[in-house]
Amino acid sequence: MNQTFAEILLFVFVAINAALLIFIAGVLGKVMNDMDETAFKHFAMSLYRHSTRSLFMNTVLTVPFLGAIPYFCFYGFKNSWITAGLAIWLLAGSIGKMIKLPVFKSVATLASSDAAELISARKKLNFGNMLQAVLNFVSAALMTVAFIHH
Repeated sequence: MNQTFAEILLFVFVAINAALLIFIAGVLGKVMNDMDETAFKHFAMSLYRHSTRSLFMNTVLTVPFLGAIPYFCFYGFKNSWITAGLAIWLLAGSIGKMIKLPVFKSVATLASSDAAELISARKKLNFGNMLQAVLNFVSAALMTVAFIHH
């Protein structure tokens, strides 16, 4: 595998991450906003449970991290656009987990009648998804520059 092919593979998976998060932040965020608190609680728990068990989601979300390790071992950090894109992608995932995992854990413990807390959780979840979507988009955009300047 040559460096360009490795960079294309990494870019494809980062771009898929960005597309998924843009969909989640945009479409699913609006769907969640249309739900009452009981429906939101059920939906959020179902989304979390099914996404953590999804082979597709786990593959798409893990490949850039696992792929970056051999990429940097073989090719180093010379391509600053790929390096910056992967760094921002990793930052986006870390921030997303720090914001969203506590929300999912708190939603799991709340009663459906805890309306104010569920509304607050929904806002935090929407914020975390939007922030992660924006950072993933920036990551993919930076990696795109690598191919323009190649």
